[in-house]
Amino acid sequence: MWRSGALAAVLVLALSASARAQADDDDDDEVTTRVLRFEEKNAVIQTTLSFPDLVDRELVSKLKSGFVTTVVLRAYVYRDRTEKPITLSVVTIQAAYDLWDEVYVIRIRDPRGELNFKRKTREEAIRDLTTVVQLPLVPSVLVPPGINHFLAVIIEVNPVSDALLAEVRRWLSRPNRSRLGGADAFFGSFVSIFVNPKVAQADRALRFRSQPFYRPKVKPKAPASPRPSASPRPTAPARAGSP
Repeated sequence: MWRSGALAAVLVLALSASARAQADDDDDDEVTTRVLRFEEKNAVIQTTLSFPDLVDRELVSKLKSGFVTTVVLRAYVYRDRTEKPITLSVVTIQAAYDLWDEVYVIRIRDPRGELNFKRKTREEAIRDLTTVVQLPLVPSVLVPPGINHFLAVIIEVNPVSDALLAEVRRWLSRPNRSRLGGADAFFGSFVSIFVNPKVAQADRALRFRSQPFYRPKVKPKAPASPRPSASPRPTAPARAGSP
């Protein structure tokens, strides 16, 4: 499985309770905030996302019909007080009911590769469509300690935009699937993507951001105090008559 590999000890990122990412538009308040847990493993910051509120009657109906349901998730990492994201992680999740075998076929593609499996129940398939576990977001080296960052997420069900789907396929096929480049048309400012989005060409869409987070500064270790030198043992006095 592509999720294999030894992981280092988990370091939970410190959460900034008082800090708040700033935007140039007052409409930023309309973007809902969700409290997420961020972790650092193998020099990469990651998180787990759950969004059961994506499910509605239409999604359930299509899933039962045997047609493919596609969920496209884009997760942008922003540095506080900046408008351009520093990284982007893309996930596609597809589910379809196999009428012959009476199972749900699931396919997940994300920065770690592709995973295919089957589920017996609709409830399990819906959980797979609405959960992304330990999604890699950004190399730790791009997140300086002590500086606030936040995650902004767009999730779309069955997007019909050919340009979006083509860009998703291109993004998932690139060798380095997180860092952004100047030629990418897949991202923009926070305001343009999240505050004033165009009408979504999808069955359903969610947009939200995380609370600010930061990597804690590591205090340098104090040099060890030198051990006091041992006092020489006193020499026993010579006995009388000794040579």
